[in-house]
Amino acid sequence: MNRIATVKFYGTELLGFQSGQAVLVAVKPIVIAMGLDWSSQFKRISRDPVLSEGMVNMTIPFGAGGPQRMVCLELELIHGWLFRIDTTRLKDDKIRNVVLKYQRECYSVLHNHFSGDRDKLTREANEAESLSLRLVQECRHVWGNRSAAELWEKRGLPKVPAMDAVFRQHDMFEQATLVPHSAAA
Repeated sequence: MNRIATVKFYGTELLGFQSGQAVLVAVKPIVIAMGLDWSSQFKRISRDPVLSEGMVNMTIPFGAGGPQRMVCLELELIHGWLFRIDTTRLKDDKIRNVVLKYQRECYSVLHNHFSGDRDKLTREANEAESLSLRLVQECRHVWGNRSAAELWEKRGLPKVPAMDAVFRQHDMFEQATLVPHSAAA
């Protein structure tokens, strides 16, 4: 597990786990915070063919009384589960309003928390690659193809096998100097 985080959402601590690119969210704390019945929601998730594919049982290292098993859903599926809760069937107005609040905002809060670092890293990587490409282009205009190819390699830009096989134009520094036969003797 790369990262375990608690996200505050209207006074409730939501548990999220990031492992590589996958983000898993503990479902039971959300169900309890909304005032719904856990066993009913667990059955609903288990019956759904898409939600059940993204359901993971995992042990969290902290909690009342030590490590506990938690049912988690992939972050991308939280909205699918939340929107399957039919608020028109909820008799208690207070619970209905809480569920509606979760349906409107919960996913965004979790997504922003877990994707913030990833989005920043992606943006920085894209900016660095863009700068590298501009440097290579300028290098090619000023010093020629060979220098641009070396800079491409040095900057670690992606390379495909076809790049080695294509016909390359020679610039003025890459061509042999022609010397007339009479001057060479």
